[in-house]
Amino acid sequence: MDIQRTAVIGLGMMGTPLASLLLKAGYMVAGYDVVERQMTELVPLGLKPTKSPREAASGAELILLSLANWTVVREVVEGKNGLFEGLREGQIILDMSTSPPGESIAMGKMLAARGVEWMDVPISGAASQARVGNMVFMAGGKRQVFDRIRPVLERIGKKTVYVGKSGDAAMLKLVVNLILYLTEGAAVEGLVLGLKAGLDPDVMYDVITSGAAASDLIISRGRDMLAGRFEPKGQVSVAVKDMGVILERAKQLGVMLPVGGLYQQLLLQAHYEGWDNEDATSVMKIYEKLSGPSRDAR
Repeated sequence: MDIQRTAVIGLGMMGTPLASLLLKAGYMVAGYDVVERQMTELVPLGLKPTKSPREAASGAELILLSLANWTVVREVVEGKNGLFEGLREGQIILDMSTSPPGESIAMGKMLAARGVEWMDVPISGAASQARVGNMVFMAGGKRQVFDRIRPVLERIGKKTVYVGKSGDAAMLKLVVNLILYLTEGAAVEGLVLGLKAGLDPDVMYDVITSGAAASDLIISRGRDMLAGRFEPKGQVSVAVKDMGVILERAKQLGVMLPVGGLYQQLLLQAHYEGWDNEDATSVMKIYEKLSGPSRDAR
């Protein structure tokens, strides 16, 4: 039977677009967020607001988690009025957060004892892309469960990929994010160099986005970076958390990430500056400060 009843828990920068797209696609959606306004703003679209994760999931066949970190994921699943108190056999939970692979695997095993399916299904795409359905879903878990959820994900995203066993998609998300943040660092360094040399920002943006150095990140954020605008598309606080998870997993695997470790220090400095709610590209301000006043270096 096709999935019809869904729940979205965590209606932040990614959860709100997920819920909106599900509603527009014709699914019934119950929602929960600790910030009540996040729920009420979606009521005109048809969202059913609830008072707890347990209530949100009570009638759902498919439960989507879009949460800040693993601590919150565990609280939503195992805490008071959490999912575990009311789960029933046959329900499917998709963790769409950036989560540690080992912990995700362990959670799946615990829920399997209750007859509940758990899949790690993180997202590649910024909030601005999520709002228009320009997301890539990576799925880890049982293939037969993936076959059930795939039609839902394909109606709200750009691409859905089965990565492999439980934890594999969570691991791939760490790889994706590491490359994204290092691309971000490269963009910051290059743009600051050009600005300090007195290059025309519009010409610089046009050439970079048209040539070999182009990337989705520069295309979507480059103009804002050049103008010194850092409205959040991917917050500093999220980047600090993600890089921490990435470096810890690399340590467990015995993998060196020297450039990732260095970029983490820059993100931490942005955090210490109080920029948690700015876009992670705000590390550009640190580079500009360290580089001194602009001058024509030619």
